[in-house]
Amino acid sequence: MTRSFPRFQMMASAVVMATVASTAMAVDLAVTSVELIQGAQFGTTTLVGGRPTMVRVKVSVTGQTTSQANVDAIIRVNVGGLQVDGSPFFSRNGPITAPITPSSQNVNDTINFTIVAPVSSDVDFEVVLDPLNKVAETNEANNFFRVSNAVFACRKTLDVGYVSVNYTLGGGQPPAATIEPGIGDSFMRGIYAVAELNYHRSPLGPLNWTSDINASDASLLNTLQTIRLTQIPAVGHARPEFLFGWLPGNPFSGNGEANGIPGDVAFGNTESTRFQRTFAHEIGHCWGRSHTSNTIGVVGFDVEHHLANPLTLGQTHAASQYDVMVAGQLTNVAWVDSGTYLDCLTDSRSQCSAFSPPGGGEDPASDAQRVLQISGTYQHKTGRIDLSPVNQIDLAAPTADDARGDLLLQSFGAGGDLLSSVRWRSATSRESCAECLRGQAHMHEHSPVSILIPATVANQAPARIDLRDLKSGRLLATRTRTASAPHVVSLGSRTIDGVGVASHNKTGPFVELFWDATDADGDALSADLLLSCDGGQSWSAIGVNQRGASMKFSLSDIPVAPSGQGIIKLRMTDGLNVIDAEMPAAFGLFGGQAEGSIAGESDWSNLWLVNAPDINLITPNNNESYPAGASILLHASGWDLEDQFLPDTAFTWTSSIAGAIGTGRQIFVANLAPGVHTITLRGTDSGGSYVEKTVSVTVTPRVIFSADIDGDGLVNGVDLSMMLSNWGGAGIGDLNFDGVVGGADLTSLISGWTG
Repeated sequence: MTRSFPRFQMMASAVVMATVASTAMAVDLAVTSVELIQGAQFGTTTLVGGRPTMVRVKVSVTGQTTSQANVDAIIRVNVGGLQVDGSPFFSRNGPITAPITPSSQNVNDTINFTIVAPVSSDVDFEVVLDPLNKVAETNEANNFFRVSNAVFACRKTLDVGYVSVNYTLGGGQPPAATIEPGIGDSFMRGIYAVAELNYHRSPLGPLNWTSDINASDASLLNTLQTIRLTQIPAVGHARPEFLFGWLPGNPFSGNGEANGIPGDVAFGNTESTRFQRTFAHEIGHCWGRSHTSNTIGVVGFDVEHHLANPLTLGQTHAASQYDVMVAGQLTNVAWVDSGTYLDCLTDSRSQCSAFSPPGGGEDPASDAQRVLQISGTYQHKTGRIDLSPVNQIDLAAPTADDARGDLLLQSFGAGGDLLSSVRWRSATSRESCAECLRGQAHMHEHSPVSILIPATVANQAPARIDLRDLKSGRLLATRTRTASAPHVVSLGSRTIDGVGVASHNKTGPFVELFWDATDADGDALSADLLLSCDGGQSWSAIGVNQRGASMKFSLSDIPVAPSGQGIIKLRMTDGLNVIDAEMPAAFGLFGGQAEGSIAGESDWSNLWLVNAPDINLITPNNNESYPAGASILLHASGWDLEDQFLPDTAFTWTSSIAGAIGTGRQIFVANLAPGVHTITLRGTDSGGSYVEKTVSVTVTPRVIFSADIDGDGLVNGVDLSMMLSNWGGAGIGDLNFDGVVGGADLTSLISGWTG
């Protein structure tokens, strides 16, 4: 966003000009453009309030043929006519050597500032070039530039959960440090226009996956969809907009896959050269973006330098780099084009109002109800759908009818009457995300099917479901409710040693849930294990689609329930019949056995430890250097199994030199003294448990204001005369750069008086 405005008329006396012009002057500096960028700026791209923004000031040098050293600037930021806290801001990289022909590709060809503007339609930026008069110029009147009425729109905090997939056929779990906030989500943080990203692990341990991923990718996507729908479905916290599964290495031939375009779940690899881009790519499909062949077309900018780790990539991204949605690319050759950027910006899931609560997440829809998840795999070569056991979801909206659909799902009552009917588009995830051969897209032979239908209509549960091809009317799959529902004989738990049990933190204590269930019809059984920490008001998944008779997990992977409030629910299905059985979760004192509940055999309540929060330090990167006075962005990520999204008050920052800095998920500090600072972030949950993370930054000396206005090494009557000649004005004599020469400036000048 670049705008030109009338030149600033600096008020200066003849004494000023005579003093500054100690040598013959030929050079002239001028601000030629100011670019506001949040990953990419395509000319009029909407900016998002609360999101870090890079302000890049491009300077022209005329009157000489060589670059000009010692060029710096300050900016004042006004919102609604009032300066924001911290304004004026000093540059992140100044003083620079301003080139004759600056290039946006070179970080230090522009004077750069990092700011965070609030949601507003009236944000003004005032740039003052060469504020200390370090460069003798022929014209001082063009050293001011103004960008008026910039709009910073409201977008929500996006909630994205992730699941570590314990792939037993190769690799086990992916490294936790690879997929954690600040690393796994770095590409996404850099390119998608949301106010903040609440990227966190699912309140579920690692997902054990024992089937070849190249033959079971659709099943994995459907399982992730079940986890998302049952993850935090009701009271207390909204379910995430997106859920992502991380595989160890890159065992999948297509790098990754989403469950639709648009969709809401996906999985991907942890191959070092591509995993960050793959994650952002699959979320791009979830936003609704198909594959492109585009280059980004403009120079992109990684505002917080997220991609410094692990590939040591630079902050700028050349216009010739690929859009993130070009299939099969590596992290180092991709960024974002305008279409992909706008898909996120305009998606209904990223919209908000000024009063949206923190934490993001998808609130239950107005038509949310108990639904059945009809899922399976569409075998496109044979035109057959292989159905998985049905999942019952307690609170979700049925799938909307799609007039463009090619698949028809109908449910029928016991008497054959039609209960529900919905059209659905298949094959929206068929195109492989592997690199295309000779430009020809590769198509998967199968794709996931996941459709939600009402669990009951007019008090009738479906007795049969049919899926048909709409065009031909051909029956692709059917399932009929059998006469006998499953019967849970027993349900219990015991503590175990944890050998071979996958867990998020590789720590226990470890527990095994076990059950004995039968089915008179001989149907294969599948179980979901759900946990309630509030006496049954809301449920989150511990395990889904369990085909055996037990499940092992770590207590460190699930939230702690207050005594008497924890309940384990075993939800068993034989294909279409669904039954529930409950037991107290580790507590024998649960208030009596409700109908259908079964007492547990083991009390592990004394082992159920309060979990420390997940705390990550997003910005700055370790060993970064800043000139004195620069606004250093301190950015944290924090989430807790019990508290979920942590508030600003949970985060405190300290410096090994300066002591306490401030409180908040995202704050600026500009007053650190020169030296090497160890910055410590402490994140604390509501129970008082905390985690600390540290980073080292170096602050280098820089003069950011000087009472020596004429630059002769003395602060004396000449400087005072220059200040008084411009009293009440702006520019020369404005020592604190607040836009007006006044008493504060005079105090600074007197305090530095040398005579």
